[in-house]
Amino acid sequence: MLDPILDVLFPQGACCICRKPGRYGSRQPWCSECLDAMLKLQQSGSNCAKCGKYLAEGSTLCSDCRTQPPRFDIARAVGPYEDPYRISTKVLKFMGRKYLALQMGHMMAEKIKSEPGFGQIDMIVPVPISKNSLQVRGFNQTELLGRKISKELGVKMECGVLVRTKDTPHQTELSKEERERNLACVFRVTDPARVEGKNILLVDDVYTTGATSKECTRALLDAGAGRVCVITWATGRGF
Repeated sequence: MLDPILDVLFPQGACCICRKPGRYGSRQPWCSECLDAMLKLQQSGSNCAKCGKYLAEGSTLCSDCRTQPPRFDIARAVGPYEDPYRISTKVLKFMGRKYLALQMGHMMAEKIKSEPGFGQIDMIVPVPISKNSLQVRGFNQTELLGRKISKELGVKMECGVLVRTKDTPHQTELSKEERERNLACVFRVTDPARVEGKNILLVDDVYTTGATSKECTRALLDAGAGRVCVITWATGRGF
């Protein structure tokens, strides 16, 4: 029921990625050429068995996971954080095209279904954004993505179980080490009883250094969660 309403509220006369003229909407927000580019990029390398970063063919673990294995069980993304995945992320977050979350969330749900490593999921938890970002943007894109994933998997999403305790500088210009320090002890579980023994699916938009996913995982596991898996729209490349 939501898709037709969004198509009326956000009519699209061009592909949201390359701006090719045409009729687009929540079910198909990009053109066939951009979709083909997305599908081709999905096959542009192997994935780290742990964090899902794209690697050169033949590699099984990225250098980060070899030296400091994350505490989450598995992380996967739909594609690499390159155009057109990068453009669609920015259009969703910074241009307010919330309808994009429907197709992006659908593709993320399909990724989860295709990956046995996710196993049973008891609860979906979106990564909380800062109060400043929420005030400026007006929405949390991870909640929008999580809502669609929740609907397709038939698993409840809990938005208030994980909170951000303070605002921090934007991660974009920070190094890996600076990002980890920036997010240290930033996330907290509000009611540990709600996550105790649960298999959690953590939802975020992008995985680059993994600092956000790792810190959220720490908070959830320290609060008693049974295991944590991570799904994102896009991920970086490792070595």
